[in-house]
Amino acid sequence: MNLEDCRKKLEELEEAREELLDLLRELRIFSSKAIVYIHSGKISEAEESIRKASDILEKVKKFREYPEIYSVSLDAMQEFVEATSFLKVVKGEFDFSIEFEVLHSAFVTGLADLIGELRRYALARMIEGKIDEAEKILGLMEEIYNKLMPFATFPDKIVPNLRPKLDVARAGIERTKSDLISARLYEALDRDR
Repeated sequence: MNLEDCRKKLEELEEAREELLDLLRELRIFSSKAIVYIHSGKISEAEESIRKASDILEKVKKFREYPEIYSVSLDAMQEFVEATSFLKVVKGEFDFSIEFEVLHSAFVTGLADLIGELRRYALARMIEGKIDEAEKILGLMEEIYNKLMPFATFPDKIVPNLRPKLDVARAGIERTKSDLISARLYEALDRDR
């Protein structure tokens, strides 16, 4: 090894990093759009966004040959996991798996973030008067949380930000329980009128 070899390798890494960041931006955009479409009830559009995101994910995988920069993929991959899993929940297909290869830590933290989307989804069901459906979603939120808790023992360097995400998830679950109790009370009052 010499300085010229280092310079060439670092220039290659810099170029690869820029290309990877562009792909990750697109991956995040399509994943975010899928989540918005799901909340809007536009499932076919969400599926199309997931398909586009999965095509980008395939391109991202080639950067595994650059371990120095590949870890920047975590956030975009976790957004993809969140979107893909959310779509599976809404379609009644959720089973704690996805058909795509992502970083292990992205899978775990993406599921942690899913709890927040499920809270929004449950609140929308309550507003629509679909209290039983909201209660099922709350049950799933708790199940996801309980299955992720054992992963909180891993160091933050291995599963970044999992503990704070689980803290936020727990608070969201408790608020959703409170909202569900209120919705049940209003439902009972309406029946008694």
